[in-house]
Amino acid sequence: MLINFRVQNFLSFREEVEFTALATLERQHRERIFQSKSLRINLLPIAAFYGGNGAGKSNLYHALHFVRNLIVRAGTKPEDAIDREAFRLDSNSVTSPSCFGFDLLLRGRCLRYEFAVTTKSVVSEDLGFLEGDTVKPIYRRRQEEGKDLWDPESFSSLNLSEEDREFVRFKTRDTLENELFLSAVRGRKLPILEEVGRWFSRQLVLLDPHSDFRFVEASLMRAEEFKSFCIESLDKAGTGIDGMENEPIPIESLPFSEKLKEDVIKRLESGKDNQLVLLRGPNRTRFFLRSQDGVIEAFRLTTYHKGADGKHVAFEIADESEGTERMIDLLPAFFELTNPRSNKVFFIDELDRSLHTHLTRALIESFLESRTPESRAQLLFTTHDPLLLDQELLRRDEIWFIDKLEDGHSKLTALSDFKGIRYDKDIRKNYLLGRFAGLAPIRRLPRRHIESVPGE
Repeated sequence: MLINFRVQNFLSFREEVEFTALATLERQHRERIFQSKSLRINLLPIAAFYGGNGAGKSNLYHALHFVRNLIVRAGTKPEDAIDREAFRLDSNSVTSPSCFGFDLLLRGRCLRYEFAVTTKSVVSEDLGFLEGDTVKPIYRRRQEEGKDLWDPESFSSLNLSEEDREFVRFKTRDTLENELFLSAVRGRKLPILEEVGRWFSRQLVLLDPHSDFRFVEASLMRAEEFKSFCIESLDKAGTGIDGMENEPIPIESLPFSEKLKEDVIKRLESGKDNQLVLLRGPNRTRFFLRSQDGVIEAFRLTTYHKGADGKHVAFEIADESEGTERMIDLLPAFFELTNPRSNKVFFIDELDRSLHTHLTRALIESFLESRTPESRAQLLFTTHDPLLLDQELLRRDEIWFIDKLEDGHSKLTALSDFKGIRYDKDIRKNYLLGRFAGLAPIRRLPRRHIESVPGE
Protein backbone atom coordinates (compact mmCIF):
# COMPACT_ATOMS: atom_id res chain seq x y z
CA MET A 1 0.00 0.00 0.00
CA LEU A 2 1.04 3.60 -0.54
CA ILE A 3 1.60 5.51 2.70
CA ASN A 4 3.24 8.72 1.45
CA PHE A 5 4.51 10.14 -1.84
CA ARG A 6 6.81 13.16 -2.17
CA VAL A 7 8.04 15.05 -5.25
CA GLN A 8 10.20 18.15 -5.65
CA ASN A 9 11.50 20.06 -8.69
CA PHE A 10 9.51 18.11 -11.23
CA LEU A 11 7.23 19.83 -13.75
CA SER A 12 5.21 22.44 -11.81
CA PHE A 13 6.26 21.18 -8.36
CA ARG A 14 9.22 23.41 -7.49
CA GLU A 15 8.98 23.00 -3.73
CA GLU A 16 8.47 19.61 -2.16
CA VAL A 17 4.84 18.52 -1.98
CA GLU A 18 3.66 15.43 -0.14
CA PHE A 19 0.56 13.31 -0.44
CA THR A 20 -0.22 11.11 2.55
CA ALA A 21 -2.71 8.28 2.84
CA LEU A 22 -2.36 8.28 6.64
CA ALA A 23 -5.81 8.78 8.14
CA THR A 24 -6.42 11.65 10.54
CA LEU A 25 -8.45 11.25 13.73
CA GLU A 26 -11.63 12.05 11.82
CA ARG A 27 -14.46 9.67 12.72
CA GLN A 28 -16.37 9.61 9.43
CA HIS A 29 -16.29 6.41 7.35
CA ARG A 30 -13.81 4.69 9.66
CA GLU A 31 -15.26 1.29 8.72
CA ARG A 32 -13.44 1.39 5.36
CA ILE A 33 -9.99 2.44 6.59
CA PHE A 34 -7.18 -0.12 6.52
CA GLN A 35 -5.95 -0.70 10.06
CA SER A 36 -2.68 -2.28 11.19
CA LYS A 37 -2.55 -2.58 14.97
CA SER A 38 0.99 -3.99 14.95
CA LEU A 39 2.34 -1.04 12.93
CA ARG A 40 -0.08 1.45 14.47
CA ILE A 41 -1.05 2.98 11.15
CA ASN A 42 -4.42 3.59 9.51
CA LEU A 43 -4.43 4.09 5.74
CA LEU A 44 -7.08 5.69 3.55
CA PRO A 45 -8.44 3.73 0.57
CA ILE A 46 -9.13 6.73 -1.67
CA ALA A 47 -8.02 10.27 -2.53
CA ALA A 48 -9.52 12.84 -4.92
CA PHE A 49 -7.35 15.63 -6.35
CA TYR A 50 -9.01 18.88 -7.43
CA GLY A 51 -7.55 21.86 -9.24
CA GLY A 52 -8.10 24.25 -12.10
CA ASN A 53 -6.86 23.64 -15.62
CA GLY A 54 -3.08 23.94 -15.62
CA ALA A 55 -2.85 23.84 -11.83
CA GLY A 56 -0.77 20.65 -11.85
CA LYS A 57 -3.20 17.80 -11.11
CA SER A 58 -1.94 15.65 -13.96
CA ASN A 59 1.66 16.41 -12.97
CA LEU A 60 1.20 14.13 -9.96
CA TYR A 61 0.28 11.39 -12.39
CA HIS A 62 3.26 12.24 -14.62
CA ALA A 63 5.61 12.13 -11.61
CA LEU A 64 4.48 8.61 -10.73
CA HIS A 65 4.72 7.60 -14.37
CA PHE A 66 8.27 8.93 -14.57
CA VAL A 67 9.35 7.03 -11.45
CA ARG A 68 7.83 3.77 -12.58
CA ASN A 69 9.42 4.01 -16.04
CA LEU A 70 12.82 4.76 -14.53
CA ILE A 71 12.58 1.71 -12.26
CA VAL A 72 11.24 -0.82 -14.78
CA ARG A 73 13.19 0.27 -17.86
CA ALA A 74 15.75 -2.18 -19.18
CA GLY A 75 18.82 -1.91 -21.38
CA THR A 76 20.06 1.44 -20.09
CA LYS A 77 23.16 2.69 -21.93
CA PRO A 78 25.80 5.06 -20.47
CA GLU A 79 24.90 7.77 -22.99
CA ASP A 80 21.15 7.68 -22.28
CA ALA A 81 19.67 10.84 -20.76
CA ILE A 82 17.25 10.68 -17.83
CA ASP A 83 14.12 12.35 -19.17
CA ARG A 84 13.19 14.18 -15.99
CA GLU A 85 11.50 17.56 -16.43
CA ALA A 86 12.61 20.07 -13.82
CA PHE A 87 10.64 23.20 -12.88
CA ARG A 88 11.45 25.53 -15.79
CA LEU A 89 10.40 28.92 -14.44
CA ASP A 90 13.39 29.19 -12.10
CA SER A 91 16.96 29.02 -13.46
CA ASN A 92 18.26 27.44 -10.25
CA SER A 93 15.70 24.63 -10.47
CA VAL A 94 16.69 23.75 -14.04
CA THR A 95 20.14 22.63 -12.92
CA SER A 96 19.05 21.16 -9.56
CA PRO A 97 18.09 17.49 -9.03
CA SER A 98 14.51 16.27 -9.11
CA CYS A 99 13.65 14.41 -5.91
CA PHE A 100 11.14 11.63 -5.28
CA GLY A 101 10.20 9.73 -2.13
CA PHE A 102 7.85 6.86 -1.27
CA ASP A 103 6.76 5.27 2.00
CA LEU A 104 5.26 1.85 1.28
CA LEU A 105 3.60 -0.91 3.27
CA LEU A 106 4.83 -4.24 1.92
CA ARG A 107 4.33 -7.63 3.57
CA GLY A 108 3.71 -6.15 7.00
CA ARG A 109 6.74 -3.81 6.95
CA CYS A 110 7.06 -0.13 6.15
CA LEU A 111 9.76 0.85 3.68
CA ARG A 112 11.10 4.20 2.54
CA TYR A 113 12.54 4.58 -0.95
CA GLU A 114 13.98 7.91 -2.09
CA PHE A 115 16.15 9.11 -4.96
CA ALA A 116 17.26 12.27 -6.73
CA VAL A 117 18.25 12.58 -10.40
CA THR A 118 19.47 15.09 -12.96
CA THR A 119 19.27 14.51 -16.70
CA LYS A 120 22.70 12.86 -16.54
CA SER A 121 22.88 10.85 -13.35
CA VAL A 122 21.40 9.45 -10.16
CA VAL A 123 22.59 11.89 -7.49
CA SER A 124 21.36 9.84 -4.52
CA GLU A 125 19.34 6.70 -3.82
CA ASP A 126 18.20 5.31 -0.45
CA LEU A 127 16.15 2.35 0.67
CA GLY A 128 15.39 1.57 4.30
CA PHE A 129 12.99 0.11 6.83
CA LEU A 130 10.70 2.78 8.26
CA GLU A 131 10.25 2.23 11.98
CA GLY A 132 8.20 5.01 13.53
CA ASP A 133 10.04 8.26 12.82
CA THR A 134 13.39 6.58 12.16
CA VAL A 135 14.78 4.83 9.09
CA LYS A 136 16.98 1.76 9.33
CA PRO A 137 19.04 1.86 6.10
CA ILE A 138 19.15 -1.06 3.68
CA TYR A 139 21.45 0.80 1.31
CA ARG A 140 22.61 4.38 0.74
CA ARG A 141 24.16 5.61 -2.49
CA ARG A 142 25.63 9.05 -3.24
CA GLN A 143 27.38 10.46 -6.26
CA GLU A 144 30.39 12.72 -5.83
CA GLU A 145 32.62 13.93 -8.66
CA GLY A 146 31.13 11.41 -11.05
CA LYS A 147 31.65 8.40 -8.79
CA ASP A 148 29.20 6.32 -6.79
CA LEU A 149 29.85 6.20 -3.06
CA TRP A 150 28.07 3.53 -1.01
CA ASP A 151 27.53 3.50 2.72
CA PRO A 152 29.79 0.75 4.14
CA GLU A 153 26.84 -0.76 6.06
CA SER A 154 24.70 -1.09 2.93
CA PHE A 155 22.86 -4.45 2.65
CA SER A 156 24.11 -5.64 6.06
CA SER A 157 20.52 -5.59 7.38
CA LEU A 158 19.40 -8.09 4.72
CA ASN A 159 19.62 -11.85 5.16
CA LEU A 160 21.47 -12.56 1.89
CA SER A 161 23.19 -15.74 0.82
CA GLU A 162 26.92 -15.53 0.06
CA GLU A 163 26.13 -15.80 -3.65
CA ASP A 164 23.68 -12.89 -3.43
CA ARG A 165 26.16 -10.82 -1.40
CA GLU A 166 28.78 -11.32 -4.08
CA PHE A 167 26.26 -10.33 -6.74
CA VAL A 168 25.30 -7.17 -4.83
CA ARG A 169 28.97 -6.20 -4.40
CA PHE A 170 29.44 -6.60 -8.14
CA LYS A 171 26.31 -4.54 -8.99
CA THR A 172 27.36 -1.65 -6.75
CA ARG A 173 30.42 -1.33 -9.01
CA ASP A 174 28.58 -2.14 -12.24
CA THR A 175 25.44 0.05 -11.95
CA LEU A 176 25.56 2.96 -14.40
CA GLU A 177 25.53 6.51 -13.08
CA ASN A 178 22.28 7.16 -14.99
CA GLU A 179 20.61 4.01 -13.64
CA LEU A 180 18.78 3.32 -10.41
CA PHE A 181 20.25 0.44 -8.40
CA LEU A 182 16.72 -0.85 -7.86
CA SER A 183 16.38 -1.10 -11.63
CA ALA A 184 19.79 -2.72 -12.07
CA VAL A 185 18.94 -5.66 -9.76
CA ARG A 186 15.37 -6.30 -10.97
CA GLY A 187 14.81 -9.97 -11.72
CA ARG A 188 17.50 -11.26 -9.37
CA LYS A 189 14.82 -11.94 -6.71
CA LEU A 190 16.82 -10.35 -3.92
CA PRO A 191 14.67 -10.12 -0.76
CA ILE A 192 13.06 -6.71 -0.14
CA LEU A 193 14.67 -5.19 -3.26
CA GLU A 194 12.60 -7.39 -5.57
CA GLU A 195 9.43 -6.64 -3.59
CA VAL A 196 9.91 -2.88 -3.90
CA GLY A 197 10.63 -3.16 -7.61
CA ARG A 198 7.58 -5.39 -8.09
CA TRP A 199 5.38 -2.83 -6.31
CA PHE A 200 6.22 -0.23 -8.95
CA SER A 201 5.95 -2.63 -11.90
CA ARG A 202 2.86 -4.63 -10.89
CA GLN A 203 1.00 -3.07 -7.99
CA LEU A 204 1.08 0.58 -9.08
CA VAL A 205 -1.42 0.98 -11.95
CA LEU A 206 -1.49 4.30 -13.82
CA LEU A 207 -4.39 5.12 -16.14
CA ASP A 208 -4.81 8.28 -18.18
CA PRO A 209 -7.98 9.04 -20.21
CA HIS A 210 -6.59 7.14 -23.21
CA SER A 211 -5.18 4.00 -21.56
CA ASP A 212 -6.70 0.69 -20.49
CA PHE A 213 -5.82 -1.31 -17.39
CA ARG A 214 -6.99 -4.48 -19.08
CA PHE A 215 -9.22 -4.23 -22.09
CA VAL A 216 -12.76 -5.45 -21.60
CA GLU A 217 -12.66 -7.85 -24.52
CA ALA A 218 -9.93 -9.98 -22.92
CA SER A 219 -11.62 -10.08 -19.52
CA LEU A 220 -14.95 -11.13 -21.04
CA MET A 221 -13.25 -14.17 -22.58
CA ARG A 222 -11.78 -15.35 -19.29
CA ALA A 223 -14.12 -14.71 -16.37
CA GLU A 224 -17.87 -15.20 -16.10
CA GLU A 225 -17.72 -13.30 -12.81
CA PHE A 226 -16.35 -10.25 -14.64
CA LYS A 227 -19.17 -10.39 -17.19
CA SER A 228 -21.76 -10.42 -14.40
CA PHE A 229 -19.99 -7.47 -12.73
CA CYS A 230 -20.10 -5.51 -16.00
CA ILE A 231 -23.77 -6.13 -16.68
CA GLU A 232 -24.79 -5.27 -13.11
CA SER A 233 -22.69 -2.10 -13.14
CA LEU A 234 -23.97 -0.93 -16.52
CA ASP A 235 -27.57 -1.66 -15.49
CA LYS A 236 -27.26 0.25 -12.20
CA ALA A 237 -25.70 3.16 -14.11
CA GLY A 238 -28.80 3.40 -16.31
CA THR A 239 -27.01 2.82 -19.62
CA GLY A 240 -29.75 0.51 -20.91
CA ILE A 241 -27.21 -2.25 -21.56
CA ASP A 242 -28.23 -5.63 -20.21
CA GLY A 243 -25.77 -7.82 -22.11
CA MET A 244 -22.26 -7.67 -23.56
CA GLU A 245 -20.43 -10.25 -25.68
CA ASN A 246 -17.52 -10.76 -28.02
CA GLU A 247 -19.31 -11.61 -31.27
CA PRO A 248 -17.30 -13.86 -33.66
CA ILE A 249 -16.88 -12.38 -37.15
CA PRO A 250 -15.01 -13.44 -40.33
CA ILE A 251 -11.45 -12.06 -40.45
CA GLU A 252 -12.00 -10.88 -44.02
CA SER A 253 -14.82 -8.58 -42.82
CA LEU A 254 -12.52 -6.57 -40.53
CA PRO A 255 -12.41 -2.90 -41.70
CA PHE A 256 -8.61 -2.74 -41.93
CA SER A 257 -6.04 -2.92 -44.70
CA GLU A 258 -4.93 -6.35 -45.86
CA LYS A 259 -1.37 -5.55 -44.80
CA LEU A 260 -2.43 -4.74 -41.24
CA LYS A 261 -4.47 -7.94 -41.00
CA GLU A 262 -1.54 -9.98 -42.37
CA ASP A 263 0.86 -8.38 -39.86
CA VAL A 264 -1.47 -9.14 -36.93
CA ILE A 265 -1.99 -12.73 -38.06
CA LYS A 266 1.78 -13.28 -38.37
CA ARG A 267 2.27 -11.83 -34.89
CA LEU A 268 -0.33 -14.18 -33.43
CA GLU A 269 1.05 -17.20 -35.28
CA SER A 270 4.57 -16.55 -34.01
CA GLY A 271 3.48 -15.89 -30.40
CA LYS A 272 2.02 -17.90 -27.58
CA ASP A 273 -1.39 -19.54 -27.67
CA ASN A 274 -4.34 -17.46 -26.35
CA GLN A 275 -2.57 -14.22 -27.25
CA LEU A 276 -4.92 -11.31 -27.96
CA VAL A 277 -4.53 -8.26 -30.19
CA LEU A 278 -6.98 -5.36 -29.83
CA LEU A 279 -7.77 -3.22 -32.89
CA ARG A 280 -9.76 -0.01 -32.83
CA GLY A 281 -11.52 0.66 -36.09
CA PRO A 282 -13.15 3.75 -37.60
CA ASN A 283 -15.93 5.50 -35.68
CA ARG A 284 -14.94 3.91 -32.33
CA THR A 285 -15.63 0.31 -33.46
CA ARG A 286 -13.61 -2.30 -31.56
CA PHE A 287 -12.32 -5.68 -32.63
CA PHE A 288 -9.78 -8.18 -31.43
CA LEU A 289 -8.06 -11.25 -32.81
CA ARG A 290 -7.10 -14.33 -30.82
CA SER A 291 -4.90 -17.33 -31.41
CA GLN A 292 -6.27 -20.51 -29.83
CA ASP A 293 -5.19 -24.06 -30.60
CA GLY A 294 -3.46 -22.83 -33.74
CA VAL A 295 -6.59 -21.11 -35.08
CA ILE A 296 -6.86 -17.32 -35.56
CA GLU A 297 -10.30 -15.93 -34.63
CA ALA A 298 -11.75 -12.43 -34.89
CA PHE A 299 -14.36 -10.85 -32.61
CA ARG A 300 -16.30 -7.60 -32.30
CA LEU A 301 -17.37 -6.14 -28.95
CA THR A 302 -21.16 -6.04 -28.95
CA THR A 303 -23.64 -4.67 -26.43
CA TYR A 304 -27.29 -5.69 -26.09
CA HIS A 305 -30.36 -3.65 -25.20
CA LYS A 306 -33.81 -5.03 -24.52
CA GLY A 307 -36.35 -4.12 -27.19
CA ALA A 308 -40.04 -3.37 -26.73
CA ASP A 309 -40.85 -7.04 -27.35
CA GLY A 310 -38.43 -8.11 -24.61
CA LYS A 311 -35.88 -9.50 -27.09
CA HIS A 312 -32.24 -8.45 -27.16
CA VAL A 313 -31.12 -6.00 -29.84
CA ALA A 314 -27.41 -5.94 -30.72
CA PHE A 315 -25.44 -2.67 -30.83
CA GLU A 316 -21.84 -1.98 -31.79
CA ILE A 317 -19.80 -0.12 -29.20
CA ALA A 318 -19.79 2.85 -31.61
CA ASP A 319 -23.57 3.06 -31.13
CA GLU A 320 -23.10 3.75 -27.41
CA SER A 321 -22.26 7.17 -26.01
CA GLU A 322 -18.64 8.09 -25.35
CA GLY A 323 -19.48 8.21 -21.65
CA THR A 324 -20.79 4.64 -21.72
CA GLU A 325 -17.68 3.49 -23.59
CA ARG A 326 -15.47 5.26 -21.05
CA MET A 327 -17.29 3.46 -18.24
CA ILE A 328 -16.88 0.12 -20.04
CA ASP A 329 -13.13 0.77 -20.31
CA LEU A 330 -12.95 1.51 -16.57
CA LEU A 331 -14.84 -1.61 -15.48
CA PRO A 332 -11.79 -3.96 -15.50
CA ALA A 333 -10.01 -1.55 -13.16
CA PHE A 334 -12.95 -1.34 -10.76
CA PHE A 335 -13.45 -5.10 -10.93
CA GLU A 336 -9.88 -5.42 -9.67
CA LEU A 337 -10.35 -2.65 -7.09
CA THR A 338 -13.41 -4.29 -5.57
CA ASN A 339 -11.62 -7.64 -5.27
CA PRO A 340 -11.12 -8.21 -1.51
CA ARG A 341 -7.70 -9.76 -2.22
CA SER A 342 -6.40 -6.95 -4.40
CA ASN A 343 -3.41 -4.93 -3.16
CA LYS A 344 -3.03 -2.69 -6.20
CA VAL A 345 -2.85 1.10 -6.09
CA PHE A 346 -4.65 2.75 -9.01
CA PHE A 347 -4.02 6.36 -9.99
CA ILE A 348 -6.60 7.41 -12.61
CA ASP A 349 -6.04 10.77 -14.24
CA GLU A 350 -9.32 12.54 -15.11
CA LEU A 351 -11.57 9.78 -13.80
CA ASP A 352 -14.67 11.76 -14.78
CA ARG A 353 -13.64 12.32 -18.43
CA SER A 354 -16.79 11.87 -20.57
CA LEU A 355 -18.74 10.49 -17.58
CA HIS A 356 -21.96 11.91 -16.16
CA THR A 357 -21.44 12.77 -12.51
CA HIS A 358 -23.85 9.99 -11.47
CA LEU A 359 -21.73 7.42 -13.34
CA THR A 360 -18.55 8.67 -11.70
CA ARG A 361 -20.14 8.53 -8.28
CA ALA A 362 -21.52 5.05 -8.92
CA LEU A 363 -18.03 3.75 -9.73
CA ILE A 364 -16.55 5.33 -6.59
CA GLU A 365 -19.36 4.02 -4.41
CA SER A 366 -18.91 0.49 -5.78
CA PHE A 367 -15.29 0.63 -4.66
CA LEU A 368 -15.92 2.18 -1.24
CA GLU A 369 -18.75 -0.24 -0.43
CA SER A 370 -16.31 -3.13 -0.83
CA ARG A 371 -13.76 -1.72 1.66
CA THR A 372 -13.11 -3.21 5.09
CA PRO A 373 -10.34 -2.58 7.67
CA GLU A 374 -8.43 -5.46 6.02
CA SER A 375 -8.74 -4.18 2.41
CA ARG A 376 -5.48 -3.10 0.78
CA ALA A 377 -6.47 -1.73 -2.65
CA GLN A 378 -6.31 2.07 -3.05
CA LEU A 379 -7.81 4.47 -5.59
CA LEU A 380 -6.32 7.90 -6.32
CA PHE A 381 -7.84 10.08 -9.01
CA THR A 382 -7.91 13.60 -10.42
CA THR A 383 -11.25 15.20 -11.21
CA HIS A 384 -13.11 18.43 -11.97
CA ASP A 385 -16.46 17.10 -10.73
CA PRO A 386 -17.63 19.31 -7.82
CA LEU A 387 -20.60 17.04 -7.07
CA LEU A 388 -18.16 14.50 -5.61
CA LEU A 389 -17.28 17.06 -2.93
CA ASP A 390 -19.69 15.46 -0.53
CA GLN A 391 -18.78 14.37 2.99
CA GLU A 392 -21.34 11.60 2.71
CA LEU A 393 -18.99 10.16 0.07
CA LEU A 394 -15.47 11.32 0.96
CA ARG A 395 -13.72 12.19 4.21
CA ARG A 396 -11.96 15.54 4.56
CA ASP A 397 -8.55 13.86 4.55
CA GLU A 398 -9.46 12.13 1.26
CA ILE A 399 -9.95 15.43 -0.59
CA TRP A 400 -6.90 17.30 -1.92
CA PHE A 401 -6.49 20.61 -3.75
CA ILE A 402 -3.72 21.56 -6.16
CA ASP A 403 -3.20 25.27 -6.62
CA LYS A 404 -0.80 27.12 -8.93
CA LEU A 405 0.74 30.23 -7.39
CA GLU A 406 1.64 33.46 -9.19
CA ASP A 407 5.23 32.39 -9.86
CA GLY A 408 3.99 29.22 -11.59
CA HIS A 409 4.73 26.53 -9.00
CA SER A 410 2.05 24.19 -7.66
CA LYS A 411 1.21 23.43 -4.05
CA LEU A 412 -0.78 20.52 -2.62
CA THR A 413 -3.19 20.90 0.30
CA ALA A 414 -5.61 18.48 1.97
CA LEU A 415 -9.08 19.70 2.93
CA SER A 416 -8.35 18.41 6.44
CA ASP A 417 -5.57 21.04 6.70
CA PHE A 418 -8.18 23.81 6.66
CA LYS A 419 -9.40 24.78 10.10
CA GLY A 420 -13.04 24.86 11.10
CA ILE A 421 -14.38 22.49 8.42
CA ARG A 422 -17.22 20.67 10.21
CA TYR A 423 -18.44 17.26 9.10
CA ASP A 424 -21.81 18.78 8.13
CA LYS A 425 -20.37 21.73 6.16
CA ASP A 426 -21.34 22.13 2.49
CA ILE A 427 -17.81 21.88 1.10
CA ARG A 428 -19.03 21.88 -2.51
CA LYS A 429 -20.59 25.33 -2.20
CA ASN A 430 -17.56 26.72 -0.40
CA TYR A 431 -15.21 25.24 -2.99
CA LEU A 432 -17.11 26.84 -5.86
CA LEU A 433 -17.07 30.15 -3.98
CA GLY A 434 -13.28 29.95 -3.94
CA ARG A 435 -12.88 29.46 -0.18
CA PHE A 436 -10.50 26.54 -0.65
CA ALA A 437 -7.51 26.10 -2.91
CA GLY A 438 -7.79 24.29 -6.22
CA LEU A 439 -10.16 26.67 -8.05
CA ALA A 440 -8.76 28.42 -11.11
CA PRO A 441 -8.83 32.25 -10.87
CA ILE A 442 -10.76 32.72 -14.11
CA ARG A 443 -11.26 36.32 -15.20
CA ARG A 444 -13.73 37.59 -17.77
CA LEU A 445 -12.66 36.33 -21.19
CA PRO A 446 -11.75 39.02 -23.75
CA ARG A 447 -14.48 40.20 -26.08
CA ARG A 448 -13.92 40.42 -29.80
CA HIS A 449 -14.46 43.95 -31.15
CA ILE A 450 -15.89 43.94 -34.67
CA GLU A 451 -15.53 47.10 -36.68
CA SER A 452 -18.60 48.23 -38.55
CA VAL A 453 -18.49 47.88 -42.34
CA PRO A 454 -19.30 51.06 -44.32
CA GLY A 455 -22.72 50.90 -45.88
CA GLU A 456 -24.16 48.46 -43.35
